[in-house]
This record gives sequence, structure tokens and C-alpha cells, in this order.
Amino acid sequence: MDATTRFRALFDTHLAAVRRYAHHRGIRGADADDLVAEVFTVAWRRLDDVPAGDARAWLLAVAANVRRNQARSARRYAAALVALPRPDAAPPPPEPADGDGPGLRRALSELAPDDQEVLRLVAWDGLTPQQIATVLGCPDGTARARLHRARRRLAARLAADATPDAPEEDDHAHAR
Repeated sequence: MDATTRFRALFDTHLAAVRRYAHHRGIRGADADDLVAEVFTVAWRRLDDVPAGDARAWLLAVAANVRRNQARSARRYAAALVALPRPDAAPPPPEPADGDGPGLRRALSELAPDDQEVLRLVAWDGLTPQQIATVLGCPDGTARARLHRARRRLAARLAADATPDAPEEDDHAHAR
């Protein structure tokens, strides 16, 4: 039996037992998922060490070790937080003033969340299109295009507010 097949059989056979181990020790949610994932990561790395006759006991021993390591890590983290100096309490920075009156803020709020974000990254955070690309995890050209479209949509919203009888342009119907 190859390693992948053996591991799959080990995982399928003992996953429930490792989950029960976590559950019976009050470990829930993401913490339980982390423990289970770490146990099977160790099992994969040390597959040749897993005894064929009593894999469950071996996996639960690994789970106990992982649990102790997680508890030590949590204690160290809590101690580090206590040891750190308290930051000076500072109020959050004010949002930029609505230079064009209440219409700008309203027009911005009517845009899609992606458009709002790219405009805020420029106006509020002072980022360049290249920096926006880094934040959004996309190529520079894509960030520039998103910024251009968002500016165009914002201008259309502001123009529509300025002339209430004009029909609003809905750029969101166009493909991105």
C-alpha cells in the first residue's frame, strides 16, 4: 500500500476518534479543527512511525501533545500581552471632511463596496495605484482600471445628484 492510500485509510478510520478527543476536552470550533489538522499533519510526516496495530492510541498521544503545545502557546501569548506596555489611548483618526458637502458621502455610499474601497484607498489612505494593487492583490493595470471605473461611477452619481431630472447611469450592469 502506498503512503497516500495508507494515510487516507488512517484518516478515514480515525478522524472521528480524534475529533471526539478534542470535544471531550472542551475544545470546540476552530481550535478543535486546528488540533485535528495538526494531529494528522504529524501523522503524515511520521507515517512510518504510526503503529499498524494501534494507530488510534498513537494518534491520541499526538493529540495530547498538540493540546499541551497549544496550551503552552496560549499561556505564552497571554503573558506577552500582559508584559507589553499599554498603548496610549488615542481616538480614531477623523474621517476626511466631506469637501463637497453631504452629496459626496451619499454618492460614495451608493457605489458598490469594491468601488468604495478603491476610492477610499486613494482619498483617505493616500495610496497610489501601485500600492492599491498590493492591497487588493491584483496587477497594477487592474488596480488602475478599477480606480478609473470607480471614479467614473462616482462622478456619474454626483452628476445625477446635481441634476435630479437626469436618469442615473448604472455602470454596475456592465461586465467588470
